[in-house]
Amino acid sequence: MFVLLAHAMRVSAIVVLLLGGVLVGPYGLNLIAPDVLGEGLKTIIGLSVGLILFEGGLTLDPKGYRQASREIVGMLTVGVLITWAGSALTVHYVFGHSWPLSFLSGSLIIVTGPTVIAPLLKRIRVKKRLHHILHWEGVLIDPIGVFAALLCFEWIIGSGEKALNELILRIVIGVGIGLIAGLALAGVIRKRWVPADHLNIFAIASAIGIFALSDLVAHESGLLSVTIAGFVVGSLAGEQVKQLKRYKAELIELLIGLLFVLLAAKLDISKFQQTGWQGVLAVALVMFVARPANIFASTLGSSLSLREKLFLSWIAPRGIVAASMASLFALSLQERNEQAWFLEIFTYSVIAGTVLVQGFSAGAVGKLLNVLERHPSGWLIAGAHPLARAVAKFILKCGKDVVLIDTDPRNIAQARRSGLNALCDDALTVTAEEYPELFGIGNVLAVTTNSGLNLLICERWHQLDREVHLYRYGVQHGMQPHESDSRGQIVWDQLALGKMVTANVQEHDLRLFVSDTEPAKLRHPDRVLMCAQADELQPAFFGQPDQKCQVLSFLPFDVRPEFNTSPNWIIISEATTLTDLFRELLDRLAQNRKIDIPALEERLEHQCNDYSCYIGYEVGLPHAYTDDITESVVLVAKLKKSITCQLSGESLRVIFLVISPESAPKQHLSALAEISRFIMDDGNRRALMDAEDEDDLMRPLFPVTDTS
Repeated sequence: MFVLLAHAMRVSAIVVLLLGGVLVGPYGLNLIAPDVLGEGLKTIIGLSVGLILFEGGLTLDPKGYRQASREIVGMLTVGVLITWAGSALTVHYVFGHSWPLSFLSGSLIIVTGPTVIAPLLKRIRVKKRLHHILHWEGVLIDPIGVFAALLCFEWIIGSGEKALNELILRIVIGVGIGLIAGLALAGVIRKRWVPADHLNIFAIASAIGIFALSDLVAHESGLLSVTIAGFVVGSLAGEQVKQLKRYKAELIELLIGLLFVLLAAKLDISKFQQTGWQGVLAVALVMFVARPANIFASTLGSSLSLREKLFLSWIAPRGIVAASMASLFALSLQERNEQAWFLEIFTYSVIAGTVLVQGFSAGAVGKLLNVLERHPSGWLIAGAHPLARAVAKFILKCGKDVVLIDTDPRNIAQARRSGLNALCDDALTVTAEEYPELFGIGNVLAVTTNSGLNLLICERWHQLDREVHLYRYGVQHGMQPHESDSRGQIVWDQLALGKMVTANVQEHDLRLFVSDTEPAKLRHPDRVLMCAQADELQPAFFGQPDQKCQVLSFLPFDVRPEFNTSPNWIIISEATTLTDLFRELLDRLAQNRKIDIPALEERLEHQCNDYSCYIGYEVGLPHAYTDDITESVVLVAKLKKSITCQLSGESLRVIFLVISPESAPKQHLSALAEISRFIMDDGNRRALMDAEDEDDLMRPLFPVTDTS
């Protein structure tokens, strides 16, 4: 409920969860009393944090570290040390706490929290470079912060040489069990020993088991184990882990909501009052001294402008990892240290200060510093076939970012070899949280050969972002050529895309050309694939007549269907029954083939009586064998008036008749398959159905190259 309320209010969910938890807790309406759970509360928090860290390990992409920019590397090294040391100094000198407790408190607020950063960045739309830095900082800093916090926690619960030995033991056991369990779990997932419908529950049970086993062997080592195990599984489990990541993300949302409400309800409000001006000063020092020092030291010598550095200095909201670990450590230390309550109070004060102050002001600060994107201009192309790759290169040439997405790994591999940014995934399910490359997408171009899929892709991205521009290749179904809504604007309707792809036309075979021209001088605007004028780019011709534009155009492709037909075998027929139509087509074939017409008629009629020849789209595909010919032949008829198929009851308007020698079943099946592929192309079907004479009917079957 609180998460839905936050979504409706367009604010960070943590803000509402924090306030809601306090409201329903003992210091509010007293609807929830976490202390009633006793030791069970610690168990719930521990397992929840373990699952959150396991999910964090799953989603942690090793490429993020390898591809991290100089600024991100600095923030993960020098920046972490400055934040940690600065926060520890603040706690020690402002509150007078011991160094161990001060460093533990400082370690808890190292992490900035992707669960808070991601929604904030989505809402305010900062420039891509800043988005990249803030996103990867939030994602990659989690394990670093967790390790630092665990290190300090071990320091406090131990003493002297024994403490050092126990710390080393916990680290060795935590890392060891995490690695072994992670490798085993990844192997089980990769070999598909667990059915897909049981994979999610198996992974959750495994994460809990890893946490419990590690804690049993070495107390307080479970968190480190599940983090390492999650990282190993996410790195090695392959494609199967995608389903797991998506399910875990939904589960983590539920856990975060439950955990934050429980933890906020447990907070003693009077303790905040006890900190007084010292609490306000400490939060201010963390926000306005430690964070800017972190950013300016980490980005020393980088190409970031002063405005960009100031914005990065302002944005560092803390989230659920900081809160949950603070509460978990406070519960563990409350019997050892009477000041353990301070961990929660300090951490939640920083969370509240950063989320409320920075979260609500981020848009205004970004606008003041001029670091916001007015409107995202990046492109997502669904489909990575040769034509899509050529279009992507044109978009890059125009200075725009472009990402290709396709489920065919061969297309993706070719796109990457061409230097393009390509994702092997499903455009109907991916999100910017999974792939930061998708940030800044303001245009979606769905150009798969499946027009129905293109429609679904546009509808899905319209739901994600109502401001994104949508374009798709497909059949119009009553829409005007340039009408656009949640289904997307139809483009390239003159292009036989399906024919090109099924004929395996390669990028070097594409007859494309780029030209700079005045709009009025463009001879074939209907052949424009992409048009760029000033800073505007669209997958169709547009433009002001007094400004030059750059266009990517195509020439008609001479791609013939790969089945044996002849102009003499292509007719417009007035037949009113299939029997009459078969006789008319076989008479045409008999003009240059010696065939037994009555025998073939009988075979065809038997076939149509026993099996429906209807294959969809008002197309029939009757076929028969005979030894009168030596190769498969295809005859085509367009009916002036549709005929009803007796078995299926469907209307037939176009008939493809296949006759093959009995000794060549492979030829026969190949012809049937090629006709099916030909019919699946929207442009081919539209040309056949619209044909008014035999010349029209032959045009898609015998394309004429036009070089004008």
